[in-house]
Amino acid sequence: MLDTLLLFSDNPAWLVLIVIVSTFMLEDLAIIGAALLASSGKMAPETAFLAVCIGMVIGDTALYFFGRLALVWPWLSKKLEHPLIQRQIVPLQQSPWHQLMLIRCMPGLRTFGYIACGVAKVPLLPFSIANLISIIIWAAGLFYATYFLGQQYGDTIHKWMWVALPIALVLFFYGQYRVRQRMEESSETNSIN
Repeated sequence: MLDTLLLFSDNPAWLVLIVIVSTFMLEDLAIIGAALLASSGKMAPETAFLAVCIGMVIGDTALYFFGRLALVWPWLSKKLEHPLIQRQIVPLQQSPWHQLMLIRCMPGLRTFGYIACGVAKVPLLPFSIANLISIIIWAAGLFYATYFLGQQYGDTIHKWMWVALPIALVLFFYGQYRVRQRMEESSETNSIN
């Protein structure tokens, strides 16, 4: 079984699928991982970047439609009454382009932000265009910075990858936890005042 899985690991189509699916879980780490795959020669840089963008578009659009579904399904609407979603609705209705760019740059807000886009009834075409532009700008910056660093320091990165990756994951999750915690605290403070 393991031998079969390892045989698939070098198949370019399998790697593209892994990159696309990984963006659904941890976008930024998926971008970095795809760039490192490209810098190591396992994927063409253009293919890796395209896979990242496709995964991000699919994931963000699914969250948007999840928010839209809440508009017609009362049970789901009750479940989405999270302060981080509710707080973004008015700004999204007033200035969707600006808010979408901010949501892209704030990792702790992405899931809630794209659901809020659907709940706020941001039209699909402006959402899609703003989302695509923000994806290209954000992913290109992170991808190509990592890609060029990977080419420069590939051997050193490879030696330390198994030590650095768990540390990076722990720091990432801790950072996400702290960002959400601060946002919830500030939202509770605002609701009390």
